[in-house]
Amino acid sequence: MEELIQGGTSMTTHTLSNSNAAFPLLRQTELRKLLSEQQLQELERFCRASTRRAGTTLFRQGDPADTFYLLAEGMVELRARPPGRRVYRTVELIGPSCTFGDESLFGQPSYLSSSRVLETARVLALSRPGFDRLAANRPDVALGVFRCAGSCLIKTIRRSAILTQAPADVGLRMLLEELTKGTDNGGPTPLRITHAQLAGVLHVSRETVSRMLGQLANEGAVEIGRGIIRIN
Repeated sequence: MEELIQGGTSMTTHTLSNSNAAFPLLRQTELRKLLSEQQLQELERFCRASTRRAGTTLFRQGDPADTFYLLAEGMVELRARPPGRRVYRTVELIGPSCTFGDESLFGQPSYLSSSRVLETARVLALSRPGFDRLAANRPDVALGVFRCAGSCLIKTIRRSAILTQAPADVGLRMLLEELTKGTDNGGPTPLRITHAQLAGVLHVSRETVSRMLGQLANEGAVEIGRGIIRIN
C-alpha cells in the first residue's frame, strides 16, 4: 500500500505490485491491433505498469490531468458529480483493453470524473510529459495511442447515444453483454457491479434497474447476489 498526495488530498492507492515490464500488458490492449511488436516495445519505455486493488482511487474529479491510462485487466468505474448535484454518479464503466484519463492526451487541465477500481486491475500509465516526449520522438507510436483512445471514446459516445436512448430493458441487456464480452468460461459469468452503477451508465433510476434485473432473473438470464450479477 502506498500513500500519494494529489491536489492537497491524501489518497491511498493500494498497489499490489509495480513493474515496468509493460510489454505483455500492452499486447492485451487494443494497441496490439494498431502498432507493431517493435512499436509496442518502443512504447513500453514510456509506460509504467501496476496492479491496483478493488476500491483504489486513481484520480479524482478536478485533479490535474497528468496521466493517461490503459486497462489490461479488471474493471474501472468513472464517477462524476454533475453541476448543482451533491451526489456522485457512475458515468462510465471501463473494461479490459480500453482507456481512461484521456483528458491528459487532449490538453484538458483537469479530469472530468473520478476513477475507482471495481475489480483488481492491471493498468498501464503514461504521463503527459512522457506522451509529449513520445510524440516528439516517435509520432507514429503516439498516433497509435491517439487512435486507441479515440476508439474507446467512440464506445462511450455509443453508449450515451444508443444505449441510453433505447428502451431501458434493451439497453440493460446490451450493456451486460458488453461488460461480459470475452469472459465466457462455460458457466455463469460473474460481474461485480451494483444496481446504482448500472443505473448511472444507462441514465435511469436504480429502482428501474432493480426491476429489470428481477425480470431477467425470472427468465433465467441472470443470477443476482450481493454486489454481483452472474450472467447465464
